[in-house]
Amino acid sequence: QNNIIGFCLGSASQFISHLKINKEASSQTYCNSLILLKLISEYIIKWFIRVMIIKMSKTGKVASPQRVKGAQHGHTCVCSLDFSAWDFPVQRFEETEKMIEKCQDSLGELQAQVNFTEFKVPEISGTLENIVERLHRFEHLNKKGLYNALNFRLLDYELQELEMRIKGAHQNEEVDPSKSRELTNELSSIREKVQGLQKFDKFNLLALKENLRTLRNRLESCRTLDSNHLGQCSRRLLSNISSPVVTQLSPFGKSYPFGSWGKETMEGKRATYWVQPLVNSNKYGNVLRTYASYTDFMFSKNQNDFTVTSSHSSTNAIQGPGSVLYDEAFYYNCYRTANLCKYDLKSKTILHATLPGAGFNDKFPYCYYSCYDSTDIDFAADEKGLWVIYATEENYGNMVVSKLNTSSLAVIQTWRTRLFKKSVTNTFMVCGVLYATRYVNTYREEVFYAFDTKTGHETNVLSLPFEKISGRIQNLHYNPRDQRLYLFNDAYMMAYELFF
Repeated sequence: QNNIIGFCLGSASQFISHLKINKEASSQTYCNSLILLKLISEYIIKWFIRVMIIKMSKTGKVASPQRVKGAQHGHTCVCSLDFSAWDFPVQRFEETEKMIEKCQDSLGELQAQVNFTEFKVPEISGTLENIVERLHRFEHLNKKGLYNALNFRLLDYELQELEMRIKGAHQNEEVDPSKSRELTNELSSIREKVQGLQKFDKFNLLALKENLRTLRNRLESCRTLDSNHLGQCSRRLLSNISSPVVTQLSPFGKSYPFGSWGKETMEGKRATYWVQPLVNSNKYGNVLRTYASYTDFMFSKNQNDFTVTSSHSSTNAIQGPGSVLYDEAFYYNCYRTANLCKYDLKSKTILHATLPGAGFNDKFPYCYYSCYDSTDIDFAADEKGLWVIYATEENYGNMVVSKLNTSSLAVIQTWRTRLFKKSVTNTFMVCGVLYATRYVNTYREEVFYAFDTKTGHETNVLSLPFEKISGRIQNLHYNPRDQRLYLFNDAYMMAYELFF
């Protein structure tokens, strides 16, 4: 009996030890083990009682019939029988009962451990997942080599390049001499910090890169601006957006929900209205439709269609809705490349140039939950000229703004922001200030971010809502001629007044 009860207690003890050691086992496994252990214990107890009874019968005189002699007294037979063999083993039964209670206590302890595990394991697992996720970021940075010697060497090269640009701007009198000296002093200070980081503190490298980005932006902002534009951009940040003042269905209908539209943005040119539909998979196109007047546009008459390329899949076909008409030329992203294309409406010729480092083919598109196809490269025009908005790996997918030379499509100036491009739905430029929008609901969008290329300052606390027809917006740009915002929204063309 001791062996049987010991087996019961040993089984419970083993299960409890297993619970304490094996933290990764599921709660269901423990529950199943507990049920099985109870069934085994009940079976063992019944079997033990049965064996004990049989054993008692073997140790007593029950094993063979008792033969006794009787005496006859009258008509009655009198005999003496020994019933001691059938005495109930009270002491042994009490000992067995105590062992069973001890076994049940062990099972109760196991049940408590299981209940505790069901409550505590999810909490521990959540904590571990959080720690692993946080460590994964550092592991990712380490594997990417952000803190190795090569990156410090590249940072040295960037400092040298920036130093040469500051000297060149000073020699060409593009920057005020006092500003030039101030930038040079700051650059020297940063160089000393880099040398210190190489010896002591590599983990501040990202912060230093952020300082370098800010310094670059300040250099670009200090360069001489065209005096003709200074008077036009004396107003402050955008303060409000009106209800739609124009709402018109695209002349190509709802069959082509993606595209762009607008009005000639160059001051002094004919006020040409234009529409460009994307026909192949809502990504590519090759036709530009123009109207000579607002009346023709509203009544969809007297249109003039330009066939930019022979097909929507040829080399210089139109990709994406990020287009704009500026100085009688149509600017767009060339088919499946990081190239910028310029289609001259007069000569009907195409000029193209590569945008260095720009993501394309949906690498850094505009997004909200799902991303908007072929929106990696977005053109904009304002009082200061022609711009292109995109993102690069060098800037970690954050938005980059570049000023363009309209004759050669060469990049003149570049500013790097800290706004992740995939976190916004669209952008536009007003007086050298980049504005970004985000989704609010199906019928409302909101301007929430601004980056000023003049000062390098940025803010994300704006809240300027405006109405729309449906969820996704394809093209959004500002026109400095009438200070209106033009929107292409699932085949609908809309315009808004801006207030400063």
